[in-house]
Amino acid sequence: MAAKPYFPVFIDLSDTAVLVVGAGRIALRRVRTLLDFAGSVCVVAPEVCPELEALADAGALTLYRRAFAPEDLEGMGMVLAATNDAALNRQVAGLCRARGIPVNVGSDKTLCDFYFPGVARRGSIVAGVTASGTDHAAAKAVTAAVRALLEQEDADER
Repeated sequence: MAAKPYFPVFIDLSDTAVLVVGAGRIALRRVRTLLDFAGSVCVVAPEVCPELEALADAGALTLYRRAFAPEDLEGMGMVLAATNDAALNRQVAGLCRARGIPVNVGSDKTLCDFYFPGVARRGSIVAGVTASGTDHAAAKAVTAAVRALLEQEDADER
């Protein structure tokens, strides 16, 4: 029997603190998306890409330039582990599960409580796209097509 696809669920994160462990390219993409939805975003990493630094300097997120510590999970409602350290990602996932905090590990779908979708948004219209963890390129292409459709609809309304 083939695996069933994942069911999309939309949740209100407007009062939720989200922790992102890691500050590279993948973390940046996810943070940019989360800023439109989460109550607050906190990033912890010893090395930080310039774009995340700029977002922190602008007050869009809280940034801790240091290694992750278990105490960083305090008060968090959702966590994304987006480091290039598989052992650290596993540690973060285990700590989250023990505390009942939903976690996404960008590099290992078996450690995820949820998948981070491709997001296309225009005002209150939000579309999430996933390939159920099987084909990131296809999900990315469909997300881009939905974004283009929303942009075209926006242009048509003008």
